Amino acid sequence: MMIHTAPRRSLARDRAGDCRRARLRVGRRIRSGQALAVALVALLTGVCLIGLWMTYALRNAYEREAQHRTQTEARLAAQLIMADVLAQAELPTQLAADRLPPNLTAAVALYDHAGRRHAMASRNDPTGELTLPERLDAGSFRQETGVYVQEAWVMTLPLQKDDGKLMGGLYLSARHRGARLSTALTRLGYELPLWLAVTASGLWLMHALLRTGTSLRPARDARAAPVEFVLESYQEVIDRLQSTGRELERLRSDAEHRAVAQAEFSDRLIASIPDALIVASADGTVVLANLAAQTLFGRSPGVPLDVFFADVPALRDLVVNSLQSSQVCRQSDITATIGGHERTLDASVSPIPGAASVLCLVANITELAALRATAHAKETMTNVGEMAAGIAHEFKNSLATMDGYARLLAQDAPDSPAASALRDEVRHLTQVVSEFLTFARPLRLAAGPVDLMSVVEEVAQALEPESTRRDVTLVLPSALPTVAGDAALLRRALENLLRNALEAIPEDATVREVRIRTEIGQGEVTLLVEDSGRGFPPEVASNLFVPFFTTKKQGHGLGLAIVRKIVVGHNGRIEARNLPGGGAQFRVSLPLYLSAEA
Repeated sequence: MMIHTAPRRSLARDRAGDCRRARLRVGRRIRSGQALAVALVALLTGVCLIGLWMTYALRNAYEREAQHRTQTEARLAAQLIMADVLAQAELPTQLAADRLPPNLTAAVALYDHAGRRHAMASRNDPTGELTLPERLDAGSFRQETGVYVQEAWVMTLPLQKDDGKLMGGLYLSARHRGARLSTALTRLGYELPLWLAVTASGLWLMHALLRTGTSLRPARDARAAPVEFVLESYQEVIDRLQSTGRELERLRSDAEHRAVAQAEFSDRLIASIPDALIVASADGTVVLANLAAQTLFGRSPGVPLDVFFADVPALRDLVVNSLQSSQVCRQSDITATIGGHERTLDASVSPIPGAASVLCLVANITELAALRATAHAKETMTNVGEMAAGIAHEFKNSLATMDGYARLLAQDAPDSPAASALRDEVRHLTQVVSEFLTFARPLRLAAGPVDLMSVVEEVAQALEPESTRRDVTLVLPSALPTVAGDAALLRRALENLLRNALEAIPEDATVREVRIRTEIGQGEVTLLVEDSGRGFPPEVASNLFVPFFTTKKQGHGLGLAIVRKIVVGHNGRIEARNLPGGGAQFRVSLPLYLSAEA
């Protein structure tokens, strides 16, 4: 019996050792699986944290860009409103809300020099969330200010006249109305799952650490090696994520600064362009218009082409053709009445590569067109004058001879009707030739200061018998400025214009009146001579200032031609048109006299 005892005990010990080794292998596998799971959970937690960080970073970037856009659009709207107010002599009692940007919730108010609210307007603010105070400290209008108050951009601007006198101030409050990056739906669909994933991962990791009986301190035995490996791996991942986050933050900050600087530069570049710049999209909407375009057409962006170019249909058709054909379209000398004034425009429309829109540049060449017309008129009159002066001089010599023979004939036959008719015709032809010589010869101006009011009163006094005979009332202005020119020539031009206006009123007219009104512009004065007649037909309008063109039986067609020559010789302009209520209007623009001290 003792012989078989030892082998059995040895076999039992071997089996027990195999079991212990198997359990150790299983334990190591379990611990390795737990370590891998902990590492994966730690990695998932880091990814979720990066996603949350990027979400908040993008939201902050959007808010900063929205604030910058709000400031730019609010400042542009304030400048437009200031330009409208300063163009008037006093503060208006009403403000147009269409001057405010369409994509902002905005409110604006005007205050007088004492700080009292004078007028106000709002846009996209039905509930009145933007408040405008009844009174403000007048000292706050001494300089431009801007600050954010409860997520709204509030700015004040002083209203100063050309002489530096303070009229009052402008107070504007605006808030961006665009879609926000982080809405409730976005947070429920994106941020909330990330937060839940981070929380669940943290709880699971804490549970795993507590179940294995490990601590955050380094393990002292071999059984804690997997946990130590997991913690070291997790720390390495966190360090790398933090380094990557800092680099991404630096790149994002640089990109944001470049984007803001580029946006500011683009805004300054567009605002500094003296010509009108308009961008129209394929759906027929004006999406951008600089200050020059808004001032010229009196419209703000965000409206259809038909509304923006309501006064210039030719320009609207040009933009539509470019949108449809995707080709560059140009047109020169576009004439239109904008804001009650005749304008001459040059336009160029070109497609924007990579965008379903076109860029339209419009140049206001009204003054250039007037200068070209004036230069052409001077050249034409010079050429005609040089050619006709010699012929008219010969005519005058022959008429003098004929007049002498007519006098001799009248002495021989005093009662002869033929001699009397001959002398009348010779006198008429002599007058025609004398006026033609006046028209043909170069003007010699005795330039100097001319009291325009005195000239008008002298002409009215000279024409008083004619106006009394025709039962026509002359209505004169109360005061006129001093102009630069020749008093005698200006007197003759005004006399021809007033005489022509008196003769234009028919005998059966119920209103018999000739008026002289004035408009003071930039360095010039415009006289408006208006009559209550029937006006002139369209075919006559283009020939009014042509020599020898007349619709009168006894006229010779040189009166208005001489008037134009005198006005052009004074570096002025003359235009004629029919009035809407009947009658004709002649607009004579003359330069104001500037003294040497000025």
